[in-house]
Amino acid sequence: MTDVSTTTPDEQYGQEYRATYSPDDNKLRLYAQYRLDEETYAKVSAAGYKWAPKQKFFVAPAWTPAREDLALSLAGEIEDEDSTLFERQEARAERFTGYSDKRAAESEQALEQVDAVASSIPMGQPILVGHHSERRARRDQQKIENGMQLAEMLFERAEYWEDRAKASIRHAKYKEQPAVRYRRIKKIKADLRKAEKYIADAEKSLKLWRSEHLNLNMALVISGFDNFSGSFTLEKYPRPAEKSQYEGRMSLWSALKEEIVTPEQARDISIPCYERTIRHHQRWARHYSNRLTYEQAMLDDQGSVMTRTAEFCVGGKVLSRGEWLPILRINKSLGEVSSVETPYYSFMDREGATMLLPVDRITDYQAPTETEAGAAAVAAKRPPIVNYPGDDFVSMTKAEWSKKHSDYKGVRAVAASETHAAYRYRRVMVPGCKLANVYISDMKTVEIPQK
Repeated sequence: MTDVSTTTPDEQYGQEYRATYSPDDNKLRLYAQYRLDEETYAKVSAAGYKWAPKQKFFVAPAWTPAREDLALSLAGEIEDEDSTLFERQEARAERFTGYSDKRAAESEQALEQVDAVASSIPMGQPILVGHHSERRARRDQQKIENGMQLAEMLFERAEYWEDRAKASIRHAKYKEQPAVRYRRIKKIKADLRKAEKYIADAEKSLKLWRSEHLNLNMALVISGFDNFSGSFTLEKYPRPAEKSQYEGRMSLWSALKEEIVTPEQARDISIPCYERTIRHHQRWARHYSNRLTYEQAMLDDQGSVMTRTAEFCVGGKVLSRGEWLPILRINKSLGEVSSVETPYYSFMDREGATMLLPVDRITDYQAPTETEAGAAAVAAKRPPIVNYPGDDFVSMTKAEWSKKHSDYKGVRAVAASETHAAYRYRRVMVPGCKLANVYISDMKTVEIPQK
């Protein structure tokens, strides 16, 4: 049992709670005015809250609907956390610095005790074996050794807590970096899309279960995609003697197949489950949306180049690792710039090769002039893909080519020469782990472009 403060049984009935949420670290905090009773403490602990003795509150490592419900049931409302992440890390660093100073002082005290013992022994005086002073001399020798070991251990602990204090500040600064915030936003967006997909799938299944044309075959098809299972007892689901009398756990599909439940009963089981699923993921979706609003506002306030990706265009230059690199191509995902194609960094010594540069590695952007933009557009235009029958070429249809796995096919480029312009051609892996040129029989024939 964790003590928040001492209280009498009568005061227990007047417990007051305060709950807060911090978008900086996505954590819920629960403050209790009095000591928690056993039942409440068990609920708080089961929900994942941990007692922070120095801060004197319970903290949940991350927001969840269940943890929010518990906080609301105790406090009635959830407020914004008063302190920021940086302020909390500064307070933590201050505590660690205090630990370090205390261990350093104890180390100095241990060394002083060693000096006091050593100073009583004449310089160079050996242990006189058999003399009446031997026992005391050996005892002093052991005290000196133990004291030195203790002083060394305390000094190492002082250094440890000093490093922890510095790490706390570094952590807070790291979390506030634009690139880190940008990656956090990408993760939240992915989680939001996942929650929205769960909702859409559940709504689709609900629509099917509520169909006026529901029958056994349709119910079997729908339940085949469900993960619902349960124990169908004879008392609740009576059935003829010739049917399965099994009462153990089974899937809803199996219960339908064995005619243990009717399609209507399966519908009555499934609809409430999907409704709960939708409500659950809607809460997650709202939470992700709120976090996105906060994180995006903070990123915009920092004025990072990552908020100006819509300005990127071919021919412009981006600054990465202290080097300006020209943009050769812009790649987008879900309507947003995800990366740009640029030449390799000069220190990599890969002249002529290109790389994909993620947005979070870009620290500045320089728009191109009209001349640079026009030259870049011409340079970025890819050469044509030739398609003609030749010796040892593999002939296939467009559909056959598309069905080939990307690991076993590719498009190669050929640079311009004195006799022909630049072009590209298709290749595919054939038996024997060899690559062969490809001719698509149902596509237009394209010869090698001549100069």
